Amino acid sequence: MLRCIIIDDEQFSVDALSSYIQLLPGLEVVGIYLDPLEALSKIDSSDQINIIFMDIDMPNLSGIELAKVLRHRTERLIFTTSHSQYAFDAYEVDGDAFLLKPFTFVKFTTTINRFFFKKDIHQNDRPLTLRSNHFFVKNKDENLRILNVCFDDVIAFESANNYVKIHVQEKKYITAYLTISDVLDIVSDRKEFRQFHRAFILSTRHIEYIEGTVIRLTNLLQVNVGESFKPDFNEFMNERLLKTSRKIKS
Repeated sequence: MLRCIIIDDEQFSVDALSSYIQLLPGLEVVGIYLDPLEALSKIDSSDQINIIFMDIDMPNLSGIELAKVLRHRTERLIFTTSHSQYAFDAYEVDGDAFLLKPFTFVKFTTTINRFFFKKDIHQNDRPLTLRSNHFFVKNKDENLRILNVCFDDVIAFESANNYVKIHVQEKKYITAYLTISDVLDIVSDRKEFRQFHRAFILSTRHIEYIEGTVIRLTNLLQVNVGESFKPDFNEFMNERLLKTSRKIKS
């Protein structure tokens, strides 16, 4: 299990990164610090840390200055920041990677795989992949309670400003700090999820019926197929719609 620490003064950034870590087997968060000075005083070289994810632009002490002290206390140091101008400074203090916010789940996973799960004929390490049929997510509407969600229970993902509503069977929806782009990355290997509208990713298992270009889901949610998504929708219908081979008499 790779032990991870997050140092970032912005709670929403911590939540986003934590949700990515929770989606991968073999990673665990063992420490979160919103205050870089607290991180400086509490992180010890005996903690056996594999990865520190560190913001750069923080009050009181920048990530660059903090890295000069903490670099030897972690196997890998990955900077996460919204400011591309810090890239050179990050590598000057021996940073292993530089993730520019907002980064996708695929970018995050690729970075982790590069350092810890390289394919080699002499080793059995396998790249990290999404847990088979479940994922963990913090629900904004339940004081960030972490929920275990089964993909089979997901009816739809809906974009909602800076969040995504995850429509599920047992609850009305879960509000998670994600984007639709994040979701597309997360479900990229699950064929039951399709995007037919810019704000929605639907589970085709939960389609109740279709009228024209209006899709009705099992939770009564209705989604109109977006104009730019009609070719994909038509292809989907051609694949799934049962058709007779009999000739229709005129």
